[in-house]
This record gives sequence, C-alpha cells and structure tokens, in this order.
Amino acid sequence: MLVLAGHSDDSVIAVGGLLRRFVKAGVRVHVFCFGNGDEAFADMPAKDSAVAKDRAEAAAAHKALGVASFECFGLPDFGVQRNRETYRACIGAIRKYKPDIILGHDWREYFQHRDMARLACDAWWQAGWNCSADLGRPWQAQSLFHFEVLHDIQDPTHLVDVTDTFPDKIRAWKKFASAQDHLSSMVTQMEARARLHGSKIGVKYAEALRQSFFIPTAVRRIEELP
Repeated sequence: MLVLAGHSDDSVIAVGGLLRRFVKAGVRVHVFCFGNGDEAFADMPAKDSAVAKDRAEAAAAHKALGVASFECFGLPDFGVQRNRETYRACIGAIRKYKPDIILGHDWREYFQHRDMARLACDAWWQAGWNCSADLGRPWQAQSLFHFEVLHDIQDPTHLVDVTDTFPDKIRAWKKFASAQDHLSSMVTQMEARARLHGSKIGVKYAEALRQSFFIPTAVRRIEELP
C-alpha cells in the first residue's frame, strides 16, 4: 500500500487507523508526502525550527503506526501543487514501492489536497505506461482510493472498521507536538468523524474511503462483474 499525501500529517489524520490495521495484518505500507511542515508554527520564535521539528515528529508518528517507510519530498507546505515536478515524483514513488493499493486525497478538499487528488489519479495511470524510464519500470497498481482529511467524502464506497486501532491513530497523531497549538481540536474532529462512520456499519470507529474508477475495470468474462 502507498499513501500519496500532501502534508506530513495527512496520512495519520485521514487513515491512521486503517494503516495500522493493514500493518498489523502484515501489509507493507509506504507513505510519500510533499509538504515539509514549514507552516507548522503558531508563534514567530518557532518559525526557524518548524521544518526540523515536523520532520522528526512525522517520522515518530509513522514509526508508531509501523509503516515500512516514510518519505517527504520537501516542498513548502503551501507549495504543494500540480506541476511536472510533483507529477514525476508521484510516478516515481509508485514505480519505486510497487503498491497493489494507492491511497490519495479527495477532490473536495482545499486546493493543495485537490491538486494531490488529481496527481494521484493521473500518476496511477501514467506509472503503468512504458515511458519515463528514468523513474523506474512501469507499474500499475490494482486500485486507488480517496480519503478525507478536513472535508467529508461524498458517497464513500468503503467504511473500514478501525475500532481496535483508533487508539493507535491518536497516539501517532500526538507525536506531532508542534501541531497541538494550531490544530488543537483535531483529536475531537477525528473522533467525531470516526464515530459517525462507525455508526453507519455498527462499530465504534470507522474510516471512509471512496474507490476511484479513473482507470476503468476491464471485464473480459461477465462472471467477473460483482
């Protein structure tokens, strides 16, 4: 599994419980993000050390979840946008980690997350082409799912029970000590959203995904239709 995230904490906020479940099931989970945390400061004295602190906190948070690797491209937080550089980076990450499943942002988020939704879909498709050989051998992931960070997904296709791993998600989030000032309500938001999704499937906590069909599913035998 590969997560293509705009910022270093997006994967924890959005799908921390799900990632932990997959890790515990023996799946190798990789997280590739773009923003470097340079905006993660609530007062001026903390500005110069923001990037270094975020790097250390993000590494600790993802280690707590047990992911196989965490990599940050190192763009400024507000500089995460669709362009040649970020597109190639997404393709390179897919070819490097060769995931069966890609997780990416949803279209309804603010512009950086919206750009990441576009990048993830296009890179999922482009990574399978026999081109751009310097980025590695072509690789086509089997599926891509969108996740929610700040705005609710419309019509989720999957609600994943994370009741057992939700406490692990909260512990991982609290590794972002520098964010506790400017994102002080995040635990409450994560719990409320997880409780809401959980109530829909009869469990305490759940996380939402929406499957992408940007690459259509090939059906060669009608018996393959669900």
